[in-house]
Amino acid sequence: MSQGLFGQRYERVIAELEEHPYKRDFVVGVKTKRNKSAYYDQPNEETTGQSEELKELFSKVSNEWKEFVSDMEQEYNSKTDQMEDIWSDGIWNNKWSPYLQHVHSTINNKLHDTTNSPHITENKIGIILSYVYDVFQHFVDLVNEDSSRLQKI
Repeated sequence: MSQGLFGQRYERVIAELEEHPYKRDFVVGVKTKRNKSAYYDQPNEETTGQSEELKELFSKVSNEWKEFVSDMEQEYNSKTDQMEDIWSDGIWNNKWSPYLQHVHSTINNKLHDTTNSPHITENKIGIILSYVYDVFQHFVDLVNEDSSRLQKI
C-alpha cells in the first residue's frame, strides 16, 4: 500500500468521525470591540436582562435548528429509501450538507447581529427556516427526478 493511499484512508476516517458543523449549537460569542448596540454596551441590570434574553434565544434557536435538521434527515431518508444508499447519501453529503452549513452560518450571523432586538432576530430566523424548508422540498423532488433518470432506484 502506498503512503498516499494510507494518508487518504486516514483522512477519510477522520472526516467520517467528525460531526457535521451544521449540527453544532449556536453559542453566544464575546465581543472584544466596543459595540454601540443597546444589547451589548455597559453591563448593568437592563443589559444583563437583555443578555439573558439573548442566551435564551441562542438556546431556543439551537434546539429548533437541531429538530429542523433531524426532521429533514428523516424525511430525506424516507423519501429516498428506494434509492441506492451510496448515491443518496452522497447527494446529501455533497449537495445538501454544504447548503445547511451555509444556512447555519447565516443564522449564526443573525444571532450575533446585535443591532436588532432578540424578538426581531427570532422572527428573521423563522423566515429563514421557512425558506430553507421550501428549498428542501424542491431539493428532494430534484433528487427523486435524478434518481429516476439515472436509474439509481
